[in-house]
Amino acid sequence: MHKPRCEFHPQLPAVARCAGCGRYLCRDCVVEVGARSYCVSCAGEAGVRRDTEDEAPQQVDSGEPRSTPTAASVQAPTPPPPQDAYAQGPGGPVGARVVTTCAYHPGVRAVTRCSQCGAFICAGCQRVVGNRRICEACLQRSYMQAQRVPRGRGEREFRPEPSFAYAPWRLWPGLAFLPVPFVLSGLLAYMMRQGDDISAGAAQLLVSLLLYSSCLFFAFIAVSRYGSALGEIGVRKTNLPSSLGMGFVGGAMSYWLAMASLFLSFAFLSRFTWIEDWLQGFFDVNVKAASGIDVFIFGLVVVIAAPICEEVFFRGYLYPPMREKLGVWGAVFLNGFLFSLVHFSLLGLLGRTLAGALFCLLYEYNDNLAAPITAHFLNNFVAFFLPIVAIWST
Repeated sequence: MHKPRCEFHPQLPAVARCAGCGRYLCRDCVVEVGARSYCVSCAGEAGVRRDTEDEAPQQVDSGEPRSTPTAASVQAPTPPPPQDAYAQGPGGPVGARVVTTCAYHPGVRAVTRCSQCGAFICAGCQRVVGNRRICEACLQRSYMQAQRVPRGRGEREFRPEPSFAYAPWRLWPGLAFLPVPFVLSGLLAYMMRQGDDISAGAAQLLVSLLLYSSCLFFAFIAVSRYGSALGEIGVRKTNLPSSLGMGFVGGAMSYWLAMASLFLSFAFLSRFTWIEDWLQGFFDVNVKAASGIDVFIFGLVVVIAAPICEEVFFRGYLYPPMREKLGVWGAVFLNGFLFSLVHFSLLGLLGRTLAGALFCLLYEYNDNLAAPITAHFLNNFVAFFLPIVAIWST
């Protein structure tokens, strides 16, 4: 893909676009005003003049682009700044009138400080991740660590980690909210048990509507402040064909893992079936004999609604901050365990834990929520319709 060039210095690559006129700008042409990049003329029209007389002399343009610092070649400076390095203003050091120069490009005015290493950086060096401003070295070191992936015999290339490696939201609000929808659903089931018998489809629809709508509402409200809610939660167009293909493969694997684990659970936990009955009793209601429409509604909830809503909350919302705190494998198994725990089944605890861990790995590898949603859909589809077909055939 052709990379745009600066419209004032065509020999240099563009690093930003002017927020006023839309022109492509190189590092030398960027004027940082607040959190936006302008060219010199648009910054003057906005009432902000670039005061260069009191600064160190600018570097002479040699016609060659300056190199961008990387984690391998640059060790970000960490000493604290001197007391007179900047004049405090609204917003603290980031919003102050910085009068020092960039740590990587001496002579170029610094516009902010890296929120991770503390280095002063110019407009061309700053990178925005979530609501933080960091330098290129910290970006490469912390959020874009490359992995070697084999590509044929003797060929290797670097593949960046998934973009959700950094989650701007915290983990504890999601963990604190997790019991809330199940408590509400249990109260709803208790109230329905006090009345007359209702249809199984209506009972399933009411409980699932309360459970899933509350989870979706919380997840989307929590991430919408950081950007597009769908994009932040993992619904993307990138890698869509491969994500769907991997989802079908993962769905078949998760079903057989769950079945094998179920047989093991029956073999070792058969004496504790009373615990299984007690757990399932939380959501039992007085229902009439199931009709065809009840089976249809139950199938829609299990096959369509459950994969979408559960993957959005557990993999899209909970997994990224877990990954940041615990690493990949710690987050994979903790997420899978919590996913299994909320299904209130002792015999299915091991199988759903492994299935949830597999869904996390699908999301980890594809960076697209379509992969675990597809796997979850296929797993639930087979688990729901296979017994029906078996009973129907007999």
